[in-house]
Amino acid sequence: MQYSDDDIRSLLTGIYEGSIDEYNLPEDLYFAISDYIKKGLYEGFGGTIEDFTGSKYELITNLRENVYMFSGAKTFQQVKELSNAIYDDEDKIKPFNKFFKDAKDIYENYNKNYARTEYDTAINSAQQASYWNKIEEESDVLPYLTFSAVLDDNTTDECEHMDGITAPVGDPIWDTCYPPNHWNCRSTVSQTDDKGKVSSKSDISHAKKETESEMQDVFKMNSGKDGYIFSSEHPYFQVDKADKEFAKDNFGLPIPEND
Repeated sequence: MQYSDDDIRSLLTGIYEGSIDEYNLPEDLYFAISDYIKKGLYEGFGGTIEDFTGSKYELITNLRENVYMFSGAKTFQQVKELSNAIYDDEDKIKPFNKFFKDAKDIYENYNKNYARTEYDTAINSAQQASYWNKIEEESDVLPYLTFSAVLDDNTTDECEHMDGITAPVGDPIWDTCYPPNHWNCRSTVSQTDDKGKVSSKSDISHAKKETESEMQDVFKMNSGKDGYIFSSEHPYFQVDKADKEFAKDNFGLPIPEND
């Protein structure tokens, strides 16, 4: 993410001095976040909004807007947490050096530790969204999908339950159990016209039930059908009732028309 040490110091100084808070968010941080995640979106989708027309253009436009909304929510949540770090356990203002040390740890947690996983999720979800567009276009000749998990010591329960399940493209199982099914998911689906491979209704129902019981709510979606990468169930989007309208307006942060 393109945000320098000088940018970080300016951000934290502004928060400490009161010129930056959750209702006066820093656009430079917001754009640094959105540009980084958007790079993952475009890498996974295979191009920018200028490269597509028709249904793929509509899909990538929706995914791009979701990235900006996610980046706005992330900016809001971390600035709120950084602002709270001004005060110690006795609700007294910390000396700036102490605040800076604590706040720098918070900043790095959001923009280094979380950011890499968010970037990888953008790549993975965008790939699967683009693939879903292809799946729908070819569903007349390839009407079934088979779920394939990577089976090794790192395989998660939610993907192991789905491994080998074959169901029609229109089956509800793909509304919630289409990959990625978790952070750093390695699973995928493949298209087939082999009706003989289709799993029984009981096997599909069992796999769906077991998988959904293991999955986080943020992954119970289909990025290609739903048109977003980051679900509204993500913690960044969870705001107090008083901030609901502010959140709907992307926390007062702009969404560029083209970039």
